[in-house]
This record gives sequence, C-alpha cells and structure tokens, in this order.
Amino acid sequence: MSKPGIGQLIAGAGGVLLIVSLFLPWADVQGVSQTGWEFSTMADVFFLIAGLVAIGAAITGGRSSFFRPDLSMNAATDLLGVVATLLLAWLIVFDFPANADPEIGAYLALIAAIAIMGGAGDYSVLRRGSRADAASAGEARQAP
Repeated sequence: MSKPGIGQLIAGAGGVLLIVSLFLPWADVQGVSQTGWEFSTMADVFFLIAGLVAIGAAITGGRSSFFRPDLSMNAATDLLGVVATLLLAWLIVFDFPANADPEIGAYLALIAAIAIMGGAGDYSVLRRGSRADAASAGEARQAP
C-alpha cells in the first residue's frame, strides 16, 4: 500500500458522501419523501459500489490492482465516478419522474460523484507534452 495523495483523499471523501446520500431524501413524491434506496431500483447498488471502491482507493493509495493486474484501484474509481456522474446528471436533469421533486440527497450524490471523478482522475498526462509536441520542438531547434 502506498500513501494516498490528495486526489485519492478527495475521491474517498466523495465515496463516503455518496454512501451517506443514499440514506438522505432524494425525492418528494406527492408529499412522501423517499431515500436513495427507496427511489431507485438498481442504481443505488451501483452508487454503493462506486462509493466503496472510492473509499478503497483512498485507503490503499489507489495503487492496488482491482481484479486485474493492469487495472489499478484508482483507474476503477475514476471509471465508476465518471459513470455515476453521468447517471446522476441525466437522472436529475432529464429523467426525474414528473410527479416527484428532487431533494437534497440527489444533489449531494451528484456532488459526491463529481468529487470521486475529479479526485481519482489522472491529470499527469495534461502536465506532460505529447510526443508530437516534443518532436516539433526538436525540429524547431535544429532549423537554422
């Protein structure tokens, strides 16, 4: 296990918030409040798994393999965070039932999914230049 970075800690905090949000009110259906567990049929299990994997990435530092040696815990967390963010954004914006009003739990779940996605993302590729940039810079130095 390696020491977790700030990104893994943010993803872990997002995982905790995502799991907690499942117990909060997600929808008000005709005056009756429903939690995340009551509101969705299968997505709640996916959100639980995404939260647990994010917490696991924070504990292990994201370096441990996840069922396959070439897939790190950090990569799995990032993938689950992206899918959870897209699923929650779609649900809140386009697919919320007509007779229900979104409540705080759904919005906190979206914030948590964004934190998981952002914390687990590998942004080191943005800091390095591409090989094409390096090649063109080398050609520019060689030109008289």
